[in-house]
Amino acid sequence: MKSPLARVLDFAVARSKEAHAFFKVWTPQEEGPEIQALFTQFAAAERGRVEMLSRMIPDELVGKTVNVSGLSDCLVELKEPPRLTRLEAVRLAIQRKHRIAGLYDRIAKLEGEACSFFHAMAEEDRRTMCALEEYAKRLAADNE
Repeated sequence: MKSPLARVLDFAVARSKEAHAFFKVWTPQEEGPEIQALFTQFAAAERGRVEMLSRMIPDELVGKTVNVSGLSDCLVELKEPPRLTRLEAVRLAIQRKHRIAGLYDRIAKLEGEACSFFHAMAEEDRRTMCALEEYAKRLAADNE
């Protein structure tokens, strides 16, 4: 049976794979090159995360802190319902980014060797969320 930290890493890898697939599938073809470039950049970042997270070992997550309780509360998967509109898909991506940023913040508090890596990923996810929120506002305005 896998340790709780190994399950956390597996979860993080799965969420990055999911995000990568999302950005590849939803790259807006009819939108301008600005949105295409943004989504392409997000997809590449997620692909890089998969590679980095896949190489991590659970011991890199824990430093002086040995209490890892509460991590399982962060392992909540948001399923994608069938037939989403682009706006619904972007809103789901925002929710997913919010959740994974919370997990990365929690992992960073464990003060392991990878602490700064997880801080940086949480901040990157917050920047991605801001960009997605702006895009969602434009989509919503276009739908009015």
